[in-house]
Amino acid sequence: MSILSKQSVLQSAAALGESHLLGSVYTVVDNDTTHSELVAVQVNKMSADTAIKQTVALTNPAFSSGARPSSGRTVEQQQQILQMLCAHPLLHSGDLTAAAQIITAAIAAMLDLDRVSWWQFEETELRLVNRYDSRQNQHTQGEAIAKEFFASYLAGIGLSEDDPLASRPELAVEDVALAVSLQVISPLDALIEKTLICCAPGAFLEVVVRCRGKAVGVLWCERVQAHSWSALEKAMMLSVALLTAAAVESVSQTKLSSTLDKRNLQLKRETIEREQAEQAWQESQRFIQGIIDASTNILYVDEFVDGRNIYISRWITNVLGYEAYEIQKLGTQYLEKLVHADQKALIISERRKLSAISDGEVVENEYRFRHRQGNWRWLLCRETVFQRDKDGQPTQIFGTATDITKRKHAEVALLEFNRELARLASMDGLTQVANRRSFDSYLTQEWENVGSGRSSLALILCDIDYFKSFNDTYGHQAGDVCLRRVAQAIDRAVKRSTDLVARYGGEEFAVILPNTDADGVEQVAKGIQQEIQQLDIPHSQSDVSKCITLSLGISVVTSPVNSHPDMLVAAADQGLYQAKYEGRDRYCTGTLDIPQVVS
Repeated sequence: MSILSKQSVLQSAAALGESHLLGSVYTVVDNDTTHSELVAVQVNKMSADTAIKQTVALTNPAFSSGARPSSGRTVEQQQQILQMLCAHPLLHSGDLTAAAQIITAAIAAMLDLDRVSWWQFEETELRLVNRYDSRQNQHTQGEAIAKEFFASYLAGIGLSEDDPLASRPELAVEDVALAVSLQVISPLDALIEKTLICCAPGAFLEVVVRCRGKAVGVLWCERVQAHSWSALEKAMMLSVALLTAAAVESVSQTKLSSTLDKRNLQLKRETIEREQAEQAWQESQRFIQGIIDASTNILYVDEFVDGRNIYISRWITNVLGYEAYEIQKLGTQYLEKLVHADQKALIISERRKLSAISDGEVVENEYRFRHRQGNWRWLLCRETVFQRDKDGQPTQIFGTATDITKRKHAEVALLEFNRELARLASMDGLTQVANRRSFDSYLTQEWENVGSGRSSLALILCDIDYFKSFNDTYGHQAGDVCLRRVAQAIDRAVKRSTDLVARYGGEEFAVILPNTDADGVEQVAKGIQQEIQQLDIPHSQSDVSKCITLSLGISVVTSPVNSHPDMLVAAADQGLYQAKYEGRDRYCTGTLDIPQVVS
């Protein structure tokens, strides 16, 4: 399995706007275990009293309180402080005030700082969450910068109020006084003017705190004396910024899988000197791998040109059943070998789109991939450009894949349920043919088609002869069975998919026959009578037959001019009345009463 750099993974995760890495940090803490290369700290759930004692431990003279050794701390000591901060229960307690005291004191102890401030962005102001002065071992809070001063501060460093710190992830100044004298530190002029930061000569480091893709605050690290900020110190502050964001997220009770903002986790793209960064780089490898392995999303890096996998996280085994090495053994265009055949063309075309996107853009799609056991799993894939060549062309792709199989199954089940509801809403429950509502709707629809490509529209009204006597003689259960059988017989006699059989009411049924003339409707009426005769349902109380019979009324319209659907129904009803009048068990045709237009 390939080893990825911390910077590369965090940059691409931020580009995706994904929160799984940050979510994994939370998962580690929530599971009461914090991993690093040097130490594995086991933290038990603590009472409030124990948590307070640990708060004191972080702020005692051994870590801060003005007892800072002049030689500075070793890397191991700095890591120990960072690990204690990561595992501290107050960091995730939902108490932002307590968490802020822990964070600012830990930063001061870890980097041997004189003062640390945490400012939070509010709607109309910049509010001081906590300021820790290690020289006096004192915490202060509650100060606020008015909106007009906040706007001036942003304007002074060329930032937008829509995304206050989008143009840079950090600001590092080795000698504030010197920079001011050289007139090159204009972004800090307003802060110095309001005595918000030191200038004697003073060193200043600003790190942005982001939550869910939005800058929510800023950490200011200050020394009274000039100081060159190392790459390791900046990297540690970025880690603390993550923990600070975690504390903010805990207050708002957001899910552990909240979005990692690209700008929040983006390390400076400027080249970090290899000598300064190498140690921090190596020490972070196991930590980053632990975060990736704890994520419930698949993380992967592919070659852009041939689609070969370079790296894929172990979560692939939980989702698709394959080991990472098996994915890499699939060779070129491995995704095309796993995706469903119906989506192969889609995944090819979507991959091509990546060549045209800019840095930070994401291509998102849902695909079905084959599980090792042969079944199919739905994955939501988000992909972005991970690396480019000197000409700016993509060479590698970074992506995440989330298992959404349960969601897709739920969507399908809901769709089928809605279809069934629609079917039931349009069907007569007893006879399983269309109900009166469907009849009215379909008649209106087909009426509009008459004269526009269709020559005519026919209607048959059917009534079971002497059905009341049948119910009185054989009972209502037998009557229900009779209605169902008659409905099925009528439905069998109607051959075309465009024809509609509906229960019109009681023992009456209706048949709508689009594009059917007088001869055609008579043929259908005869077919209905034949089907009813074949049922041979006994009816001892009928005056026309020993079995169930139907009387039918027919009507046909060839032009909708000066007419209305109700006229077609009235004409069929007239024919039905005539059939009963002439002795039942027959069909008769009614005439549309269309008013004459006087010219």
